[in-house]
Parts: sequence; structure tokens; C-alpha cells
Amino acid sequence: MASSVVGFFDILGTKNAVIDDRFSDTDILEFVNAIVLAADLNPTIRFAVFSDSVIISGSSSETKPLLRAVNFMYANWFSELVYVRGAISCGDIHWLDDPSFDTTYQSLPNLTYARVYGKGLVDAYNLEHRSGPGAICFLTKETAELLLERESLSVLESNLPLLCWATEQQAKACQVNAKLHLERTRRDTDEWRHATATKYYFDTVVSQTRFLPESYSK
Repeated sequence: MASSVVGFFDILGTKNAVIDDRFSDTDILEFVNAIVLAADLNPTIRFAVFSDSVIISGSSSETKPLLRAVNFMYANWFSELVYVRGAISCGDIHWLDDPSFDTTYQSLPNLTYARVYGKGLVDAYNLEHRSGPGAICFLTKETAELLLERESLSVLESNLPLLCWATEQQAKACQVNAKLHLERTRRDTDEWRHATATKYYFDTVVSQTRFLPESYSK
């Protein structure tokens, strides 16, 4: 079994939104602040944020804190209509801390850094970038098998497994919001394709009752 579960998450459509002057401080605040709060609530999970992306990881022997962190982030992102695509893999990840160096330099006001690398991160990054449209979290086969062992309703099984991160209440609320967002979106655009895939995902999650227990949202 791989030692870690690694996630990579990225806001959809940032490049075009920035070029078209539709991306603002509010968008990045809503994205990052949810991550900061998730990190505060889940101290055994590691997080690194850069621009519109975040890396998270936790031990493969204890997946509940990671699922709880993902639940918190996605619930907050969807409440603000921040559409984020993610991917989770199983594999090694190395967070390199250098206390003798970091004690002196990590507090520099003009520098933020995280030393992180690993095959698990590469796999999560590649899966997120090559996956289809939608604010959906994709899973490697190994990750899907691991999560199904730990939380039987946490995976939507398909050719490319999907994470079911929401509780019943959250999923049904997201289903309504996804429908409304799709209705307001101009057809045949990237945003419309993401909105269509996101609505279909939540329709499927709700119809198949693939919900996390309510304890994950508390």
C-alpha cells in the first residue's frame, strides 16, 4: 500500500477569467480561505497553496481527516460558486522541512515556500489536468479501492472513479445550485461544459445516494 493519499485541486477557467478581467481578489480569497480553515480543522493533513491550486496529503492509513478536509473545502467553494476540479492519487509525497534554515527564513514577509515533491503528487497533477470537464474530483483506481474499503459510499464507480465528497444535505443543495448555474451559463462555452458536467455529476450522486455520513461536515 502506498504511504500517502495525495490531492491536487485547481480552479477551473482561471486563465481565461484573468485575461477577460473576470477574475478578482474575491475569487482567490474564497478559494484560499476555505483551504486555510480546512487546514486549521485538520492538523494531520498537509496543505500547500499556490495561485489557484492546492496540494493536500495525508497518511493512507487514516483517510477520514483527508475526506473531512476535502468535504470542507468543496462545500465552501460551491457555496461561493468557485468551481474547482481535483484529483486524488495514492503514492509517495515528500514534504521537506529544514528547521535550522526555516526558523530564520520562513518568516520573511517577501517569501512563501513549500518544499514538496513525489510520484503521488505527479500522478494527482496529471490526472487532474487530463480529466474531463466539471467541478469534480477524480480518483486513481488504487485510491478508489482504498476509499471504498474505508467509506463505502465515497466513490462513484465508473471507468474513471469519482469522489463523492458531500453529505446528503450538501449534495442536494449543490444539485440545485449546479442546475441554476447551468441555466445562467451561455451555451457552447467552456463554462457551460463545466456546468453541464457538474450538474450531471450531482444528479448521479443524488440518484445513487452516494453520500458521506453527516459527521464529515461537522
